[in-house]
Amino acid sequence: MSGGFTSWGDMKVLVTGASSGIGAAIARELAAHGATVGLCARRGELLHAVLEDCRHYSPGSSAWSVDLAELDRLDAFVHRVEGELGGIDVLVNNAGVSLGGAALETSLATLEAQLRINYLSPVQLTLSALPAMQTRGSGHVVVISSMAARTSTPGEAAYAAAKSALTAYFEALAGELWGGPVGFHLVYPALIDLAPGVDGDDELAESSTGATPIPAAVMARAVRRQLERGDLELYVPRTMGAFVASRGRDVPKAIEFMARLHQEGTLH
Repeated sequence: MSGGFTSWGDMKVLVTGASSGIGAAIARELAAHGATVGLCARRGELLHAVLEDCRHYSPGSSAWSVDLAELDRLDAFVHRVEGELGGIDVLVNNAGVSLGGAALETSLATLEAQLRINYLSPVQLTLSALPAMQTRGSGHVVVISSMAARTSTPGEAAYAAAKSALTAYFEALAGELWGGPVGFHLVYPALIDLAPGVDGDDELAESSTGATPIPAAVMARAVRRQLERGDLELYVPRTMGAFVASRGRDVPKAIEFMARLHQEGTLH
């Protein structure tokens, strides 16, 4: 497992799903610290607005409009980014969607769509980016998972399944490549405030109970520090890590607890 680092000045970073929300916040945060940032998303107009913000700090940053659900095109896309950006030192797999709802009301087609963008797409992007990282002898892969992957959230069966698959795959991959030059960093957000321009105290990422949405900008700073430390896991807020640990000690009780929240309508 690769360690952390202290300087972003020479880093080339690709952030997926960077047109808004968490991806946009991470792109802005890393650009402000000197990284050359590549952004991709489907929504070109929003994407280029984020790019302009990044170029204020990092003029060499670039953006590409791409549909990451088109899996057979992702290898060529990664090679294009490597050529135009000058390599990929950090891949931030952030793009994702939340479709469907209750398990019995979610079609197989919707489940398949969730798996394609939330699981298979980041896997393919990573497999395409890894060879150059390994040849160069350094690299970092960030995976934005979800607390839904750890809690199997009722009402989000398809989303939770896709994020659980994502987590399991990258934990296994990190194990296979442990001690090598590429570091893996899994992120588990709880409730995140995605409204543009909203910010808050960094303490929210540490001590919040998870009941109050944490601004995306606060989460972005927490992810930056995670990378700098070289940490494998990050819970946002950190207190969710203790919740997950307690769940593992009594899974039936945890499911009953989540079921009660779902029945009360307090999960969403």
